[in-house]
Amino acid sequence: MKKYVRQISLVIIIAVAASTVLAATPALPATLTEADAGSVSIVKGSGINLVSRESSLPVAVTNTLAGEVRVIVNLKSNSAKLVVEDSTMQLVIPAGTTVNAQFPIRAIGSGNVVLVSWLTALSGRELGVRVPINLTVNPDIETAAIVLFLSFVAVLMVIGVIRTLRRRKTS
Repeated sequence: MKKYVRQISLVIIIAVAASTVLAATPALPATLTEADAGSVSIVKGSGINLVSRESSLPVAVTNTLAGEVRVIVNLKSNSAKLVVEDSTMQLVIPAGTTVNAQFPIRAIGSGNVVLVSWLTALSGRELGVRVPINLTVNPDIETAAIVLFLSFVAVLMVIGVIRTLRRRKTS
């Protein structure tokens, strides 16, 4: 019985982790506007829900120039509720592509957090505008969901055992 509970717990943890990664992926624009033509910029995404203590936050950077570009992606948290483990990351972006910079983050508390992301050249000059990233942090919901699900499984198992014992008595 413990073996099945462990297996179910593992499946739940993997499912929650996968959904966190999918929820944290920013939406990409369908088309580039004229203002975006011929530039390197951070893709503005929608709000993100973080439901775990630790995760990886993707910041999408697009290059619409004719050649490869090397940039430094910066990410800063304006709240003590969320810690960005590595706040800078160097990227090489081929011409006409979008690349994700994966920043390790750690949740300390719950609530709304605004992260700010910007690009700098290797020389240190800031490129483009700073982009806010809205995050709703709720790391405790993961634990509550697992406990609730495991409680439901335990109740079903107890009902199954009682039902089996009753059937044995009547036969």
